[in-house]
Amino acid sequence: QQLSLTGTDLEVELVGRVTLEDAAEPGEITVPARKLMDICKSLPNDALIDIRVDEQKLIVKAGRSRFTLSTLPANDFPSVEDGQGSLTFTLVQSKLRRLIERTSFAMAQQDVRYYLNGMLLDLRENSLRCVATDGHRLAFASLELAAPVEKSEIILPRKTVLELYKLLDDSDKPIQVDIGQNQVRFAFGDVLLVSKVVDGKFPDYNRVIPLNNTKLLSIDRVQLQQALQRASILSNEKFRGVR
Repeated sequence: QQLSLTGTDLEVELVGRVTLEDAAEPGEITVPARKLMDICKSLPNDALIDIRVDEQKLIVKAGRSRFTLSTLPANDFPSVEDGQGSLTFTLVQSKLRRLIERTSFAMAQQDVRYYLNGMLLDLRENSLRCVATDGHRLAFASLELAAPVEKSEIILPRKTVLELYKLLDDSDKPIQVDIGQNQVRFAFGDVLLVSKVVDGKFPDYNRVIPLNNTKLLSIDRVQLQQALQRASILSNEKFRGVR
């Protein structure tokens, strides 16, 4: 009584599960994802969708609508290799979402230094640190974990970071993270996201963060934000800075 949907581009694999209205015959098939999504999007929210496979064709019925889609054998569908994770920890979805929100904007885009196009997850003792940089700016955020973990560093691809951010919500529900040899798994709710990790050495961010700086000031965050917004009205495409 459960339907499992799997999509992959060989770098990221995403599995979603949904409980069915009635028990179904066991089986698996590969269908055109975009077409199936467009069909489901076009139907009313409360529509009951009836799906059956007939002679290697997928027949989708809802009310007076009927669609026939071509299929491929499920055996031909590729799978991101599923190795056992060597390091596992659990944290709250909203906290991980906040970490990504605070750092992902600094990731590089299409930089030849491919490791900068992702985000560093740095685990040490009982903290998780997220670091992103494009060579001009660096964003760093950290949170405390419930239990100490083994020291580990992985670089998540840019695509994985953005997809994960979209899937996470602002709840206190748990998310389990499994870090393996060359992949990482995020399991939460009815979703499983498996991603390859970037093979490369992230720069030592501790050397970039300035220490012993004498020019320190404390400003009200909201007032600074409002002042920047007002001044930035007159910045343009050619000159995007605020002095």
